[in-house]
Amino acid sequence: MKLQKLLLILTCLVMLSINASSQVFKYIVASDGSGDYTSIQSALNACPDGQASMIFIKNGTYNEQVTLGTKAAASTKKISLIGESYGNVIITHSQSRASSGSPTYEDVCTVKFYASDLYCENITIQNTAGNTGMAEALYTAGDRQIFKNCKVLGYQDTYRSKKGTRGYFKNCWLEGAVDFIYAGGTLFFDDCTINCVNGGGHIVAPEDSYTIKTSSVSGKTLNLGFVFRKCNITANPDVASSSYDLGRPWNINAGAYYLNCTLGKHIKSAGWAAMSGNETTAKFAEYGSLNADGTAANVTGRISWSFQLQQYDADSILNPKIVYATAYAAAFDPITLSTPTAQPSGLTVTGNVLSWPAVGGTAGYVIYKNGNYIGSTTDLTFTDQAGTVGNYSVRAMNPIGVLSDATSTITGTNNVRENQISFLKKSDKIIFTEMLAKIQLYNPSGVKICENQNASALSITNMMKGAYIIRIQTTDGFIIVKKLEI
Repeated sequence: MKLQKLLLILTCLVMLSINASSQVFKYIVASDGSGDYTSIQSALNACPDGQASMIFIKNGTYNEQVTLGTKAAASTKKISLIGESYGNVIITHSQSRASSGSPTYEDVCTVKFYASDLYCENITIQNTAGNTGMAEALYTAGDRQIFKNCKVLGYQDTYRSKKGTRGYFKNCWLEGAVDFIYAGGTLFFDDCTINCVNGGGHIVAPEDSYTIKTSSVSGKTLNLGFVFRKCNITANPDVASSSYDLGRPWNINAGAYYLNCTLGKHIKSAGWAAMSGNETTAKFAEYGSLNADGTAANVTGRISWSFQLQQYDADSILNPKIVYATAYAAAFDPITLSTPTAQPSGLTVTGNVLSWPAVGGTAGYVIYKNGNYIGSTTDLTFTDQAGTVGNYSVRAMNPIGVLSDATSTITGTNNVRENQISFLKKSDKIIFTEMLAKIQLYNPSGVKICENQNASALSITNMMKGAYIIRIQTTDGFIIVKKLEI
């Protein structure tokens, strides 16, 4: 009897060891209690100092203020926060300096990061105080911070950055009304949406750039502050035309540059606004600005102290490799760091076990079922204890937590996501109203019967009557899954 108990204990220890070795994330945060913690702050507090820790956050709304480190003592934790899906992991707080009587931005800010080498993906950070005065949503006070597929939402002073730090935003959405991207540091915004809401008038308010000046082919010097590349400068429908400027100088050595950005009709012809005389030393410029229809923007009416850059300035000076290396000792290559690995290929399902070939450069894999997270692993297999009914997908993850595109397979008829799509079913074919990248038909057991690529129809000649699953991939990559009776 004692021997049996000992063997049972040893078996449990071995299984725990195996499970622990295959875990990707340090902690799982879930508002519904299905993770290690229900608050993001609790998970951050539990991460060890001086180490890299990845935290996965399930879809949900987290009503809390989150802080990593303090103004007096920066954190040594190297944190990656990975949200389950874009727009569905929301950290929210509602407080402004005026409404609360609080004297500082640190008291009202929703999220504050006093730490270097931070990575965030699929996270929404918002301050919902609205038009009640200064109300920060995000404050970055550490060097080498990266945000990808994130949203930062507020009204006045939405996002504040610290002097002497570098930040990088990729495919993000930043929104506000008054000076909603402001303060110091050297920041790049690549392929982001900068959205203006009704009631404001200024997008950026950079402070001293806190870097050296770099000579320009334009015959100017450049204060290396905020750089927007290929961004879409949009506005809500209720924002009036010619009601916003691109920015104003908060301090004497402010710098802001818009490179190949698309500007909405809400941008004033003057482009920029003066502020306290700081415009005499500030450096505000554009290159290749476009209208929403893709035509060249008319910049002849720009305010006199702004200027247009040359292509050499945009390509050879105002790029992260040069800008991030200027006046900073530590290397920072956010583009390489934030580049995902290849997506997993050849996902197969046998019973309730998923398997796929290895992807190079990964820290692990994240598994979804019907669009929802069900687990992660460093292995090349995953067992779904709940069964094999549903639509699985797997994403590879690079060493800092960047998620790849997903590969997927259909494994059943239940719990399949339903979406509207226009099609006509005839006796011998299914005809769609648009050209599709891929059309696949599966039987109820998840076995693929036929496939058609770059087509608008699928033949169903000689198909037996009954229930099927049709999986459609649109030309822009959107996946639609439907149950179909033939």
